[in-house]
Amino acid sequence: MTWAESLDSLTIWAVQKGYHVEFVKNGDDSVCYISKIIEVNSSSSLEKQVIHMAHECGHVLIFEHGSKFNFKDRRNEPTGTVSHKVFTLIEEVEAWKRGRDLINRLKIPIDDTLWEKSMVKALKKYINWASDLKGK
Repeated sequence: MTWAESLDSLTIWAVQKGYHVEFVKNGDDSVCYISKIIEVNSSSSLEKQVIHMAHECGHVLIFEHGSKFNFKDRRNEPTGTVSHKVFTLIEEVEAWKRGRDLINRLKIPIDDTLWEKSMVKALKKYINWASDLKGK
């Protein structure tokens, strides 16, 4: 399976879930649950687009089926609070896991080292952001 075919498989999966996928030059690799749009940075290599798309699909799975950690939805809490940051970090970790499970189910081959490097790089940003807790 080529990277383009892998990206197509994930896109088809997202469309079947009711999401629209937009490939945007220098896009931010994100999902909006309200508009049901997944944005993928088309400036990244195809392999990285597959990895980031899988992660965003992991968020879709959490939104649709709830977290495996069984905590209530915390998206409406005030931004910057300790609980908001911690639960955002937990969701990010879970989205990486669920995204990986999805590509395994779709039989998309992925380089373990590149997957882990991408995951660590992304989570490091969230860890740095969440570590400034200020006791709120």
